[in-house]
Amino acid sequence: MDLTTLATALFIAFGLLGVDTIAHSDTVELVVTAAPSLTKSERMSLDQATVEQEFEFWLRRIAGTPSLIPTPLIHTSQDEGIGLAVFTTINLKHVASALQSELGYASDQVRLTLYIEDGELRGLISGVDRRVGTFRTVLTAGKDETLLDFVHRCAEWTALQLAPYTATLYELQQHVGDQDFASVIAMAEHAKGAMPPAPVSFDRSLFDNLIGLVALFRNDPRAARASFEAAMEAYPANAPPVLNAAFADIELGDYQRAAERMRRLVTDVPLSDKILRASAYTTWAAAEMGRHDFAAAEALLAKSTSLNPGSSSAFDLWAEAKQAAGDAAAAAALHRQALANSVRFENFGELATLYFRLGWQPGQPVTRNKYINPTLVTFH
Repeated sequence: MDLTTLATALFIAFGLLGVDTIAHSDTVELVVTAAPSLTKSERMSLDQATVEQEFEFWLRRIAGTPSLIPTPLIHTSQDEGIGLAVFTTINLKHVASALQSELGYASDQVRLTLYIEDGELRGLISGVDRRVGTFRTVLTAGKDETLLDFVHRCAEWTALQLAPYTATLYELQQHVGDQDFASVIAMAEHAKGAMPPAPVSFDRSLFDNLIGLVALFRNDPRAARASFEAAMEAYPANAPPVLNAAFADIELGDYQRAAERMRRLVTDVPLSDKILRASAYTTWAAAEMGRHDFAAAEALLAKSTSLNPGSSSAFDLWAEAKQAAGDAAAAAALHRQALANSVRFENFGELATLYFRLGWQPGQPVTRNKYINPTLVTFH
C-alpha cells in the first residue's frame, strides 16, 4: 500500500471510528469460548458458533423486553463497526483501540468460557461494565441439564448483572402463566437492598412498581396500591406507578381518586411518550365509567385512541362504554376494532394495563387482559 492510499484510508478510518465510538457507546461485546476439555467431551453437542449465537440470542431476548428503560445493546466480538474494520484491514486495530480509549470509550465486555471439570460442565462468566463494575462467577450445569439450557441459564445470570431491572421485568413476564413470582420478589428486594438509603431513588421506584404488579397478579389491589405509592414517593416523576396506582384505585372502587391522579398526570407531567399519555386517558375514562359518566369517558377514550390508534384495550373499554349506554351496534364495531388492533397492540411491561383489564364495575376481581403484546418477551 503506497503512502497516499494509506493516508487516505487513515483519514476515512478516523472519521468512521468516531462514529463507531458514539454508536457503540452503550454496547456490550460478547466472547464465548469452549475449552478443549469440553470440545473433546460428549457434552459438546453443539458447534462453537451455535453456542455463541445462542448466548447472544438469549441476552438479546432479555434486553429486548418491552420497557420504558433503555438497556445495553448486545453484540459478539466479531461485529466490528466500519471504522474499526478499516483499521483492522490495514493491520492497525491496536491503534484504533488506543484511540477509542483516548476518546473516553472503554468497551464493556462479557466472556463465557465453557469447560469440563471433575466430570461436570461449568461456565466461567466474567465481565466489566462501566455501569456496574466487574463481575465474575462459575456456574455448574445440572446432571441432566442440556448444553443449550445451561447456556440459556448463563445468559440469564449475565443479564442480571448487566441490567438487573430488565432481568427482573423479564422474569416477571416469564411467570405470568404459572403465577410463581417468588424469584421476581427476591430479585427486586435484593436490588433494593443494595441501593443507598437515599430518599429519592429512580431505581428503587422501578422495583417497587414491579412489586406492585406482582400484588395485582395475586389479586391484592390494596397491597399493590401501597407499593405503587411507595414507588411514587421514591421518584414522583416516574409515570408508570402513578398510572398503576390509579388502576388499583379503580379496582378498589375509589374512582374519584383515580380520576384526580390521571387529571394531575396529564396536566402537570410532560408525558412525551404517546403510549403513556394514551394509557392515562384510558385509565381516567375507566374511572369516569365507574362514576357512570359515560359521556366524559367517551371523550377521554377519543383522546386516547387518537394518540395511540393501535391500542386494543382502549377500543375494548370504549365498546364497554357504548354497551352500558345501550348502543349495541357501536359497541360491536369498537370491539371488532379492538380485535383488529390485537395483531399490533403494544404496551410497556411496567404498566398494569398490559396484563389486566380495567375493572370499572364495582366488586370485580382483578382479571387478566385478553390483549397482550403479540410477541410477549418472556426479561437493567
